[in-house]
Amino acid sequence: MGRRSELVALNIADLAVTADGLEVHIATSKTDQDARGETVAVPYGSHPQTCPVRVLQAWLTLLAERDIGSGALLRPIDRHDRLATAGRAGRGTGERLTAQSINLIVKRAAAAAQLPDAETYSAHSLRAGGATAAAKAGAPMSAITAHGRWAEGSPVVAGYIRQADKWNDNPLRGVGL
Repeated sequence: MGRRSELVALNIADLAVTADGLEVHIATSKTDQDARGETVAVPYGSHPQTCPVRVLQAWLTLLAERDIGSGALLRPIDRHDRLATAGRAGRGTGERLTAQSINLIVKRAAAAAQLPDAETYSAHSLRAGGATAAAKAGAPMSAITAHGRWAEGSPVVAGYIRQADKWNDNPLRGVGL
């Protein structure tokens, strides 16, 4: 449920893998203008191929194999599969992805997955999708709000939660009419 600005600002040092999952330190965000920072817990997933903790561990291993142990977590990869580093950033790109590149990656992934209306997906879908999946799994609104770092008591988070299925998610289901 990260904002794209938060994702591109992450450094390797902002992460800690624990027995329970991953702790991600968000140094500053839209709702933390004073940069007090906040640590978000990400548990291990049920499926090894899509588990965010295992995917991150694989990425960190790949970075380490290229002698990258500090700096930006998410980095550009050029058309020759070369990773951007602080010392070798080609053609005006730095070692860090941009917010726009996160948006493009999400759009390309949606198209590659052949999702319906793939062109409508964006980096914002990471927040809406996370909030929707958490709500569908029964997470309380207060926990979703805290995890997504929406302002406490903000009604905005409710707008992020999409109706996943008009029949199964129907509020009239089970009311006995």
